[in-house]
Amino acid sequence: MTAFVQTPSLPKRCQVVILGEKYAEKLRNPLQTLQIETLLLPDNPFLDSRLSGHADLSVLHAGGEELLLAPYLKGSAFAARLHKAGAALLFPDVSQGAVYPADAQFNVCIVGENILYNKRTVPSSVVESLTSEDRKPVNCRQGYARCAVCVVDEHALITADRGIAAAAETAGLDVLLISPGFIRLDGFPYGFLGGAAFKLSENVMAFTGRLDAHPDQRRILDYLEQRGIQPLYLTEEDVFDIGCAIPILEGATSK
Repeated sequence: MTAFVQTPSLPKRCQVVILGEKYAEKLRNPLQTLQIETLLLPDNPFLDSRLSGHADLSVLHAGGEELLLAPYLKGSAFAARLHKAGAALLFPDVSQGAVYPADAQFNVCIVGENILYNKRTVPSSVVESLTSEDRKPVNCRQGYARCAVCVVDEHALITADRGIAAAAETAGLDVLLISPGFIRLDGFPYGFLGGAAFKLSENVMAFTGRLDAHPDQRRILDYLEQRGIQPLYLTEEDVFDIGCAIPILEGATSK
């Protein structure tokens, strides 16, 4: 039996992930081999074509069945499939554009009870949809907060952004600060680790490619190991930024 992932980014045993359709050729088969289905996200026509398939710019999982979707997805087969699965969909009234910050209005990172975001970038209507008694907003200067954060568990994260690291630590989160760069993002000098990694279960972190060329590879792997998490490389390429994949449905864990 499947259910919606209760805690954003932290599935117990992932069965379905949202993946930008432009990355299906590289990642769909490796995920299928792991018995994980992909729900392909159509490109966002309002964004820079280099980022149009980045799920974290068009979809925001609030937890459980609640999802916020970019306006272009209203009436889409993608939205219909989520609705059929039981999702409660919200379409915030935002006007996305190809130039920052208009492309980053959904780029919010939920880490346990903390909502990391840039209040100058994310509309208040989006933040209000996420805020509850159990969650507290944490403002940071980085507009691409979700891209820049690899969520490890409810209390820990990895980032190369010093501003996010400082804000997260002030909020009581444990942070591994790594060197910026060394993550491929076609058309840009570099991408973010948060856009290149996502949890498949409580003890498995998937990476789009290998970390061999990253100077902090050992520190990253040690940090994961300390938390009982194993890395899983989906390809043999150097790790690359896809704007993350969003674990959305999970199966029951064995007792």
